[in-house]
Amino acid sequence: MRKLFIYGFGYTAQYLVDQFNDNFSKIVGYTRNKEVIANGNKFVDLIDHSNISECLLNNDFTHLLITVPPDDNGDSFYLNYRNLLKNKSKFNWIGYLSATNVYGDHGGEFVDEKSKTSPSTQKGKNRLLAENQWLSYCKDLNFPIHIFRIAGIYGPNRNIIKRIYENKILDMGSSSQFFSRIHIDDLTNILKASMFKPNPFSIYNVADDLPSSLNDLIEYVCSELNISVPLKINNQNENKKSLFSENKKIDNSLIKKELGIDLKYANYFEGYKKIIKSIN
Repeated sequence: MRKLFIYGFGYTAQYLVDQFNDNFSKIVGYTRNKEVIANGNKFVDLIDHSNISECLLNNDFTHLLITVPPDDNGDSFYLNYRNLLKNKSKFNWIGYLSATNVYGDHGGEFVDEKSKTSPSTQKGKNRLLAENQWLSYCKDLNFPIHIFRIAGIYGPNRNIIKRIYENKILDMGSSSQFFSRIHIDDLTNILKASMFKPNPFSIYNVADDLPSSLNDLIEYVCSELNISVPLKINNQNENKKSLFSENKKIDNSLIKKELGIDLKYANYFEGYKKIIKSIN
């Protein structure tokens, strides 16, 4: 019997559970969002931080998914709860959701899972620290860890369309600044494929087939919406500097080769066409 514990029941976890809940006899999800807990979920037992320790001690989970972003000290689940897992031997799969910002800047070239990791942003440094915490810990205990370096996630209720309508588009200034992205449906399919074909200590890039500039994406979405391209904001804040300080394309070959992934939305044309069709 498969039992899943999710540390961070947010956007990705919600979609994963909606699609694949029938693969598990029990799902428990932690969130600090009181409203989410109050509203409940018919597939998930939702808990706050006060119940995590008891839940981990009293259940033999076979699958563990960590989605909460790390801070400067690393991953909060690892830091606070790793000792509770030491006597657990039934894990079939542990997944840690990292990000492609661990690679840093590669001058617009493709990076694969063996490329140098040299993050220049604090968020990227935090991600790499958390990855190494989990890899070291799981090596010592022979736990089946899997790392997912995820590009920008988009999908229903999480995309650029609202910002376009509200004229909140940052001015990139360059069409040679490449970003990669992944549709939420493909991300959850990749996670499921790994869960049921574990390969411990694997690291996977999670992205679609078409890295592109933000300008290209905006122009395409505006064309599909039949609206003018909005004026872009030249906002030199720290978030923008962080977002645009690194330039790379993500190679996704391994998820196809090892997990047999056939992307549902191989590029943003297909993904945004479906999103726009659903809101019109």
